[in-house]
Amino acid sequence: MQNKIWEQVGQFLNRLRCENVARDTAVEVPGYKEAQEEVEGLREKCEAVMQQLPQEQRQLLLEWMAELEDMNSLEGQKAYCQGYVDCILLLSGMGLLRQDLSTEEFMKRIRQ
Repeated sequence: MQNKIWEQVGQFLNRLRCENVARDTAVEVPGYKEAQEEVEGLREKCEAVMQQLPQEQRQLLLEWMAELEDMNSLEGQKAYCQGYVDCILLLSGMGLLRQDLSTEEFMKRIRQ
């Protein structure tokens, strides 16, 4: 039963994170848009250079880039969820949330 609850909480948090990135409460990180544009420009240059490589080398680089994108996505999701966990622990430590569970038990249940 507990796993179902945490699964539902995780799905809700993911929807909240992904659904409306233009909402008033969305976080803006200074320099993000500029970095995103720079990466896109470099991607275009790299694609041009990659066209000159043999197919095997080009395929290896494409696989590496795909893995990096997947890893970046997972790191972002991990940081996002860690922020929620930290917020819950902060609110709990301030006595604003019930403390039926110890911090250790809370983390154990999240990881199940």
